[in-house]
Amino acid sequence: MRVSCEEHRSAVVLVLEGDCTSEDVDTMRRAVQPYLERSGLALIIDGRELLCIDSAGLEAMLDLADDIRAKSGRLCLAGFTGDAYVALHLTRLERRFELKPTIEEAARSIAVGEAA
Repeated sequence: MRVSCEEHRSAVVLVLEGDCTSEDVDTMRRAVQPYLERSGLALIIDGRELLCIDSAGLEAMLDLADDIRAKSGRLCLAGFTGDAYVALHLTRLERRFELKPTIEEAARSIAVGEAA
């Protein structure tokens, strides 16, 4: 899996490409670690190029969400489709995360405080 972080508006976008498996969780965590110290961090996880995600990847996203919320931040998922969306749906995690079709919509949602 390829992982990168970029700034977009007032949010940080964590871009995930390929398969997110237990072997990739540490890479994902290291990519976002420098930003986790920010109070009120707005993080968008970009899943447009994410092919599939296993239980370890889902658990890592839940851990990130908890860490961010603990510092009064917000997390939003954007562009999740295909098998990655199916994994969220089957585990009912689509209820736990704010899902938006695009990064732009996720950024707007976080900016106005809609995302949880």
